[in-house]
Amino acid sequence: MAQYSFNGTINSAISIQSVMEFTITNNASPAITFTSAQYGSGYTISNFNSFNIKSNQLWKLGVSSATPNFSASGTYASANMPASVIGVVKSGQSSYIQLSSTDQVLATGNRGNTSVSGNSFNMDLKATPGYNYGPGIYNLSIVYTLTVQ
Repeated sequence: MAQYSFNGTINSAISIQSVMEFTITNNASPAITFTSAQYGSGYTISNFNSFNIKSNQLWKLGVSSATPNFSASGTYASANMPASVIGVVKSGQSSYIQLSSTDQVLATGNRGNTSVSGNSFNMDLKATPGYNYGPGIYNLSIVYTLTVQ
């Protein structure tokens, strides 16, 4: 019996698409009620949110407010309380970002999953309305945007 041998080449292509995802966990109540001492110094919530980011590209996480001002309700509420009353910072850093309706960089990171250093982190929040706004209920939506660096 004769034996035959064949050689061949198969070229394969792998197409990898851009993958970016994040999860956010709210670690504290989003409702803030001030005590009299906190009007002057502000109300700080450490580790307000936790973020876990997975990406196959260098990434940046932006933060902004959905509107320039809080929506206000109540007889004495002020209609002009700006989003900048809220400041956010990546935990462990010192400079708070005052919210506005313009996206600002909260954090940047590297490719990888949540085990990569910097791809999992917490955010602190500080509210400092002072005595400038009337009593009432104020609401503001915070927007987080994950994009390529």
